[in-house]
Amino acid sequence: MTPSRVLVTGVSNPLGAEVARRLTAQVPRLFGCDVADPVSAIEDMDFVHADTRLSVIGKLVRQLRIDTVVHLAVLVESRHDERAVHETDVIGTMNVLVGCSGPSSPVRHLVVKSSQAIYGAGGGDPSFFSEEMINWDRPVGDVTRDLLEMEQLVSEFALRTNQCDVTVLRLGYRVSEDTCLGRYLSLPIVPVFAGFDPRLQLLHEDDAAEAIVRATLGRHPGAFNVAGEGVVLLSQAIDIMGGRPAPVLPPYWRWLSRLGLRTLGRVDLPRHLADFLSFGSVMDCSRLEQEFRWRPAYSSRQTMDSLALGKTVEAIEPPSPPQEYELQKFLQQRRRRALRLSN
Repeated sequence: MTPSRVLVTGVSNPLGAEVARRLTAQVPRLFGCDVADPVSAIEDMDFVHADTRLSVIGKLVRQLRIDTVVHLAVLVESRHDERAVHETDVIGTMNVLVGCSGPSSPVRHLVVKSSQAIYGAGGGDPSFFSEEMINWDRPVGDVTRDLLEMEQLVSEFALRTNQCDVTVLRLGYRVSEDTCLGRYLSLPIVPVFAGFDPRLQLLHEDDAAEAIVRATLGRHPGAFNVAGEGVVLLSQAIDIMGGRPAPVLPPYWRWLSRLGLRTLGRVDLPRHLADFLSFGSVMDCSRLEQEFRWRPAYSSRQTMDSLALGKTVEAIEPPSPPQEYELQKFLQQRRRRALRLSN
C-alpha cells in the first residue's frame, strides 16, 4: 500500500529536511514536526512545532490521520548533553510508539532511524556486524546504551502491533559539516590514538536519505544495516582530507586520551565515536541489498572523496532566510483554505 499521509519527525536537521523534500513529490500529503523550524522551506510540507518528548505526538498522529510515520528525531551527536540525548532517543521514541499503537491508531507503517553506533566498537569485535549481532552485555557509552534501549522498545512494539509494519535503519557513520566525525576529519591536525589505524565504514548523506525514502515508500519490516561499500583506514581518510595525524595516548587511557583529542583538535568526542576511531566498525549490508534491491551509490572511499572535494554531503537546499519561511507558512495557509472550500 502506497502511503498517503506521512509524518516525518526531526525535519529541522539536514537529513530530515532532505528526506521530507524527496517525499513531497511522491506522497499526497506530507507533514513534518520538530521543536525547531526546518532547515529549508518546503512549500508542499505542512509543518507543526511539536516535541516528540511530549505525549502530544499521539494526538497529532490521530488528528492528522497519519498512516506512515518516519521517525528521524534520534540523536547521536555529541553537541547535545546526555540527558537531552536520552530524552529524545528513548522518551521521544516511546511517545511516538504510543501514538502509533492501539486499535484507534491509523498508522500502518513506521520507519525508525537508528545508527551503526548501536554495535559499539572493541578489540574483540567480528570482522562484520550483521543485524543479529547486538551485544546487550558489553560495557557501552551513553549513546549506544540509549540506542539499545530505543530499539528494544521498537522491537516490543513490532511484536505486539500486527497491523503496523516496522522498519529500523541502522545508518552508518556519516561525514559532513553537520556531524562530529566530519568536523574531526576536516581538522588540519588530526589527533589520533597512538598505535591504532581502524577501518572506517562510512555512509554518504545522499544515500542515507535515499534509504529512508525507499523504506517509507516500500514495505520492508525488520532491521537493516545501511553503509557504503568497502572501508577506508583512518590514516587514509586523514590523507584524503590533506590533514596531518598527531598521535595521543592509546584509548586504554580513555579519559586522558579524550582530553588530548579535545585540547589538540577542539573536538569533544563521545565515547562511542572514540571507540570507533580506536577499533573501527564494519557492517554487513547484504540484507539491505537483498530486500531493497538497492545498494548505496557511494562507497566509503567515495564518501571521503566527496568531503575532500569541498562538496556538501547533504543534497539539500540552503537554509531559508526568515522571510522565506514566513512565505512558506502563508502559502500553506492558502492551500489549506482552498482545500476546505473545495470540500
